Amino acid sequence: MRIVIIGAGITGRNLADKLCSIGHDVIVIDNDARALTNIETELDVLTIQGNGSTPDTLANAEVAKADLVVAVTSQDEVNLLACYFARRAGIAHTIARISEMSYINSPLADLEKLGVDHAVSHNEQCAQEIFNVFRLPGTIEVTDLLGGKVAAVGIRLRSASPLLDKPLKEFKEEEWFLKVRFIGLVHDGKLEIPSGESHCREGDDVYVVLAPEETASFVDWILGGRTRNLQKVVIVGSGDLGLSLAELLEETSIETVLIESDRDRAEYASEQLDRCLVINADATKAATLKELGTDAETAFAAVTGDEKMNIVSCLQATQLGVGFTVARIDNPEYVPIMGNLRLLDSVICPHLSLVRAILRFVRGENVIDVGLFRCISGELQEVAIKPGSKWAGIRLSRTKLPKGMIIAAVQRGKQAFVPTGDFILQENDRLAVYCLPETASKLDSVFK
Repeated sequence: MRIVIIGAGITGRNLADKLCSIGHDVIVIDNDARALTNIETELDVLTIQGNGSTPDTLANAEVAKADLVVAVTSQDEVNLLACYFARRAGIAHTIARISEMSYINSPLADLEKLGVDHAVSHNEQCAQEIFNVFRLPGTIEVTDLLGGKVAAVGIRLRSASPLLDKPLKEFKEEEWFLKVRFIGLVHDGKLEIPSGESHCREGDDVYVVLAPEETASFVDWILGGRTRNLQKVVIVGSGDLGLSLAELLEETSIETVLIESDRDRAEYASEQLDRCLVINADATKAATLKELGTDAETAFAAVTGDEKMNIVSCLQATQLGVGFTVARIDNPEYVPIMGNLRLLDSVICPHLSLVRAILRFVRGENVIDVGLFRCISGELQEVAIKPGSKWAGIRLSRTKLPKGMIIAAVQRGKQAFVPTGDFILQENDRLAVYCLPETASKLDSVFK
């Protein structure tokens, strides 16, 4: 595909990197000559300096020849105008990054008429990812597959886990192993697709796919004891991400506290929220958290625009006995570093969340959807067995997928489940396939 990206900031650069790695032709437009030079030095892309929301700049980039236009600048109005002019130039598919939710939710806003096929909000994406983890204590990340019919879950193993120090093949008679699919194992920073010979160690991260209703019980089992439900969540930062997360939590019974250091912003947040307690205070001071009475049943989410402050406040919260911490990290390069250091329970990166949301539209005609994890590389791709496909009628144990791929789940009709080796694929089955980074770009051709 020929893809035009408008915006050479962190999101645009990471999106360009990902798209180049999977073989797309990428053109990047931005006003900032230095940002374009940096991208051109690192990636095999064409760059155009100029305002991506003007017809002349788009014409200079030959936007009419593009298959997709993605506008990801920090200005909503620029992104909307870019999509509008791209549509007028005949582009069939456009994606816009939108921060102001009223552009998406207001009945006055008709994004389709403005030429936007898909509007993506990084704040909404991040808030939902954090919320999913808070709903399942003991997990480090959770993502939905097959329209929410199946869950993919990451779990960090504790000393009480029954999996420790034995090969997975010794658990083949365990009832849970008929219900879950192990798709990823991270040991000493190295990711692999588990086999029967794989051994798990304390501190390893394992990734499994299973039915959503089974997730809480499985997490209890794999961690070696019942996990505590969260009673309280403390959010630091009342920006758009913090407010979005607080609004989601207000729909639950979890006590929610929002800490904001700026008085005016704290007053605004208080007006927007119903049940959440908003406090104007400094979250990096131990006294602030002590007054809130945090404990092991408390989760702490630092989501301000200052990533250093987020890390420091999370470390402070950990020392005071908070049960789970998550920090917003804006530089994607820091995410794996923080994961390897294990200083925090989880990290969230708005720019990576946005890239994940966009990738589902560019994987290929046979790929229906794409899911990415925050803490490990690789992709969960959804594909369909088309009528007449060579895959129809094949027993799962006899499928010869390239190394680095594993079929994690199957949807047949309205039902989705983790298949056994005796399962026989049929036409119109929908598969969720986990692919390691080096094989992700091959899946579309595999299922042609």
